[in-house]
Amino acid sequence: MYLPKVFLLAGCLGLAGSQACAESDFTASFRLRGGFDSNPLFSIGQSSGSAFVAADTALAAGMKADGYTLGVAAEATATHYAHPQITPARGGKVILRGSIGDDDLRLDSTSTVADVSTYSLRSAELIQSVRAEARRGPIKLFATAEGGRSSLNQANAIFQDFLPDPQQYLRGTLIPGVSLVRGKFEVGASVNLSARRYLREFDVFGYRRDNERVQPFLFAKYSGDAVTAFGSVSRLYGTWHDPDFTNVDRILFDASLSWRAAPFGIDLTAWRRASETTFPISPITIDTAYSARVSWNWEPKVTLAASVGYAATEYLDSPFRARTLTYGIGAIRDFDNDLSVGIDVAYAMGALISGDDLSGLVVMSSITKRFSATPSESNKHSVVGPAACGRECPVRLPSP
Repeated sequence: MYLPKVFLLAGCLGLAGSQACAESDFTASFRLRGGFDSNPLFSIGQSSGSAFVAADTALAAGMKADGYTLGVAAEATATHYAHPQITPARGGKVILRGSIGDDDLRLDSTSTVADVSTYSLRSAELIQSVRAEARRGPIKLFATAEGGRSSLNQANAIFQDFLPDPQQYLRGTLIPGVSLVRGKFEVGASVNLSARRYLREFDVFGYRRDNERVQPFLFAKYSGDAVTAFGSVSRLYGTWHDPDFTNVDRILFDASLSWRAAPFGIDLTAWRRASETTFPISPITIDTAYSARVSWNWEPKVTLAASVGYAATEYLDSPFRARTLTYGIGAIRDFDNDLSVGIDVAYAMGALISGDDLSGLVVMSSITKRFSATPSESNKHSVVGPAACGRECPVRLPSP
């Protein structure tokens, strides 16, 4: 949380000159969670579960003046288990955003630093992107250039642990596109052109993982008062330098729908994406997820929620598959001074790539405190399930 404040202050003092930081805003939250997870590693062979305690914090701050905006968002989470042999989980992300121009011509810059460490994943990313956007009447033209450096290490069955060294690679991406905007609707097309180059020619298993990808998109979105919707479909063409990796040709998609009609709310998501992997015989994985969440403001300060999610991972060039089905229910009670207390229960069952079936139950309570530069209504959002207990709820992608 210290980095964002420094960058925000520097931007406020350096860009505006003697002008004050008008139209600035700030919001933050801190949540303390605790409970019991019957299967923290979501694996077979565990004799018992473990109690856990976790802390999550997030903030967003920004300022707007004539011709430019600056903003920062940051989040961090940490989970510790009472069982001494269970690895703690932690993660953090900082996003710095800047924009100059107006709706007719605008230039945006986004810098992202992220780090995750769990029992099955260690990853770090540094990404810089620049987007130019021009609008003439209903026609919007845009182009994004992005560069990044990533480090990835996943637990695997061959070493019975993580790889001796993480796989590190550089990525360059160019995304030109065009869209048609009519009121609350937008329809468009774009193409993602990218290349990845690994710092070592061969990985620990002797494979070349360098590759190039072309991914054309069609997308549409609607932003209404009660309903928001987004949908995209794309086709991924990937060419790998190693002859043992089959070139990829897959249809991918991403869709979401939110509906609000007090006192009810519904959120639906569905997506299929390509993800990086260190699995020795697969160039990438294809991850598919579906989720649904229903909330009900039973009383002005009491919200009830239920969710269900399904996730599956396909390891290309192999017969291996993994899947998870998760159910969750929760309730949250808001108090004065932006304080809320919640309780959540989630049950997950699935199958590992070995074919073994397994399940896990999580019971959790939480207390959340929100901070804001200006008074605002409480955010009636309950996290149903173990958000940082080694899983994401309602959808958790299976581990190798």
